[in-house]
Amino acid sequence: MKYLLLTDIPPCTNLTAGLVLDQLCQFMPPGSISCFTVLNPHLRPDVRPELSWLLIAYAAKPNELGVRRPRDSILGAPLSWAIEAYHRWGEVPKLIRKAEIFARDAGVDAIWAVLQGQTIIRMALPLAERLGVPLFTQVWDPPSWWLRAHDVNRLHARAVLRQFAATMRGSRACATASRAMADTYSQRYGTRCVPVIAGHDVAVSAEPASALSHPGEVTIAMAGQFYAAEEWNQLVHSLELAQWQVAGRKVRIRILGGQAPAYGQRMPQIEFLGWRSQSEAVQILSQADILYCPYPFAPEMEEVSRLSFPSKLVLYLACGRPILFHGPEWSSPGKYLADRQAGLICNQLSCAAIYNELQRFVIDPALYRQAASNASAAFRKDFTLSRMRQSFCEFLGIPEESLRRPVEARGIPRIPPEATELSPSLEQNRLPMRA
Repeated sequence: MKYLLLTDIPPCTNLTAGLVLDQLCQFMPPGSISCFTVLNPHLRPDVRPELSWLLIAYAAKPNELGVRRPRDSILGAPLSWAIEAYHRWGEVPKLIRKAEIFARDAGVDAIWAVLQGQTIIRMALPLAERLGVPLFTQVWDPPSWWLRAHDVNRLHARAVLRQFAATMRGSRACATASRAMADTYSQRYGTRCVPVIAGHDVAVSAEPASALSHPGEVTIAMAGQFYAAEEWNQLVHSLELAQWQVAGRKVRIRILGGQAPAYGQRMPQIEFLGWRSQSEAVQILSQADILYCPYPFAPEMEEVSRLSFPSKLVLYLACGRPILFHGPEWSSPGKYLADRQAGLICNQLSCAAIYNELQRFVIDPALYRQAASNASAAFRKDFTLSRMRQSFCEFLGIPEESLRRPVEARGIPRIPPEATELSPSLEQNRLPMRA
């Protein structure tokens, strides 16, 4: 079986979504995947040498951001509608045709599509129908979040959600970001859904902490994006009110990620370390005392909180440190942490509430030690590469043993990726192909 991976982020080591795809593709035999990536032109994905066998064709993604104008602007809504209409009916059909030519040249038997953004959602099902092959889909977050965050015109947003529903119903299976998403989508669309959550090598995990690392000090660490900005702001504000002390200990914060927070980045107690590799991140985070995971309380983010699962949480569990989850207790990660007792949950936005939960970790050594131990146990039970591999095979409906056998060439000679070119009809508007 040969798959066409249709995505807006290719397997890579420097973009969050690409990290998950990077590991999934490493499970597969060389030659079993070709990748068509509809990429934002400003991104520069770093594809690891181990995937040099993976053929990747790039095409420029239409701008998925709506027109950011005041809501009462006379031109805002019509202009936003017109631009999105041009992308929907003008650009997407061209992209489908390019992907079809690439897929036919590669001789694919099935499509594995990552449904992130309106462009890929519009492409996946029509492409599968044109090729006459089964469609397997993967979802990181509910599309409602993406459409709202990108200010997509309401009429087009509704059409995208209808297309998403049709694509889900037309999928042979869907890999979801959480068990909650799998259960919800399976019931809603009648599609077989399997949670496929990012895993990490046991070898890079850390031993669970037994106590705070330094007398008189507490180090809090956070990794990832600041989409839960209000929750983060409340943490910093609570520490400001406490003069950056918890139970008599000085507090400092270390941040890993691609972008510094808007609030607090210049404070001397906060250190921003930028983007780091997964192995480096584990090393740095495991030197902290408490790992902070904010998640949105906002009503408009309810579906995201309920169905998604933050990749940072898996990374935290691998570090064997207690987790302070600042978000709704009914959310997908909130329920998971409560079930595994791998941390404390602050289900209020108030400064007093977040401070009180921090203080519990500091003043109760037994609680701290047990939460750290439970976090490490949860990682080894649910988020190793072995578990991720099993889930991926279940999603594709293939036995694990099949991943160890190379895919037949199907009569098409294997060409080194650096020598491969797209069909002539794609040459005019293509971005470079790279491995």
